Amino acid sequence: MKFRLKAFALHLTGSACALTFVIGGMYLGWYRWPGWYLTEVLHVVVIVVMVDLALGPALTLVVANPAKSRRQLTLDIGAIVTVQLAALIYGAVTLWVGRPLYYAFSVDRLEIVQANDLEADEIALG
Repeated sequence: MKFRLKAFALHLTGSACALTFVIGGMYLGWYRWPGWYLTEVLHVVVIVVMVDLALGPALTLVVANPAKSRRQLTLDIGAIVTVQLAALIYGAVTLWVGRPLYYAFSVDRLEIVQANDLEADEIALG
């Protein structure tokens, strides 16, 4: 059991570091203030974090076994990391598509134009 817990802790630490990098970049770049609050993106971020932190480390806890060969353990962990990375990329792309591009004050409220409201050729990336 000690081996499994060590593998779980290592995988959880790596997952937390990757998530910190992705969410930090998203918070500082894609969803500048007040976009984080106005688009209510926090609900989606919580889902991405919970899936990523629960998916990989929990599967590692189940799969890790000191009786397995090094090759088999590497293949198992590689498959888990691949699935976890795919889930993280899917969540990041979902957040990228919904990012706010423009804020416009219209009479008595603030209107938000998100990236998914416009066509791809209408968005200036520069």
